[in-house]
Amino acid sequence: MDRHHQRLRPNIMNILDNSKNYRQIDDSDLYGSLTKVGRQFESGWTVAQFVSLNFETSKIKNIVFVGMGASNLSAYIAHSLAPFLLNVPFEIVSNYRLPAYSDKSTLVILSSYSGNIEEVLSCASDAKMRSCYIVVITSGGKMASLAETEHYPLIRLDEKFNPSHCPRAGLGLSLGGVIGLLLRLNPPSQKHFDVKEIIRTIERVLDMVSIYKDIAENPAKTLAAKHKGQGIIIFSANHLEGVGRSTANFLNESAKTMAENFSFPDLNHHLLEGFLYPQGLKDQSSIIILNSSLYPEVLQKKIVLTKDILLQQKYRVTVIKPETSDPVLQVFESLVFLISFSYYLSIVNKVNPATNLWVDYFKT
Repeated sequence: MDRHHQRLRPNIMNILDNSKNYRQIDDSDLYGSLTKVGRQFESGWTVAQFVSLNFETSKIKNIVFVGMGASNLSAYIAHSLAPFLLNVPFEIVSNYRLPAYSDKSTLVILSSYSGNIEEVLSCASDAKMRSCYIVVITSGGKMASLAETEHYPLIRLDEKFNPSHCPRAGLGLSLGGVIGLLLRLNPPSQKHFDVKEIIRTIERVLDMVSIYKDIAENPAKTLAAKHKGQGIIIFSANHLEGVGRSTANFLNESAKTMAENFSFPDLNHHLLEGFLYPQGLKDQSSIIILNSSLYPEVLQKKIVLTKDILLQQKYRVTVIKPETSDPVLQVFESLVFLISFSYYLSIVNKVNPATNLWVDYFKT
């Protein structure tokens, strides 16, 4: 990833380079889960490769993925990789009911890390009523019991790779499971996914942003220090759109930061007009642009123009560009870097990255 340097206040440097702060703020060891993303992905992918499917893949005409919050991030990442992964329509549902077209030619993927989310359980009933094919992705709970009772294919997420037991910190598990399953549905796409190279990329980035590297050598820590207390607006495109959305989720839940993702080129048709008000927006928020050498030239030009417009309006803009040249590897490189950034921002903001008061409130 591109590195970002600026003169940082000593107190922020002390916060990020003092191991005592991590133990005090992150008492659930969410960082321990993040260091296992590579092993998570390998575990989820392996389970998906060997789970017994009780249907012929040729009968699947469309796919509906059901998940809430962190449990649908893997689907958005997969959808961003659609040109390399999917050969049928793919829709993501975060609600209580399936689309009206869902029928016996639809594969419904039910994803719930805990296995107890009411919206997903509701869609499970709807899928059964519509005679859809069903695959369950979960670590346990009611969804695992349902899969065993109804003999649905079950991709069980192994929690030993997520010691914090925080659902979003197990993203690697669900991402491996989803991609592994979709590769089985579309075997020709396997040529785009070198699992060993994906894991090597993940481990390389984890080493670069390790908690044990001082802020001067750690670009994720540096980026977090620059964004202390700021709202963050993310711009992304094409294969990195799912990364942008996932980053916004992690910033919301881990760093307790207002964040949202917008996509090129659509944002150029509405969003910049809204940057005039509120007038204090530029003082309380920053822009992160996810760029890529693989974006088409027309998008590259729009990104340059967009950045210039924002700088003229005195917004703080950071451009992040992955170093790898493969679209799939760019996704994993960017994802791991930005998840780490969100973690370090939680430390800078002095908030527990694992606890989510209002998410838990609506689950009870």
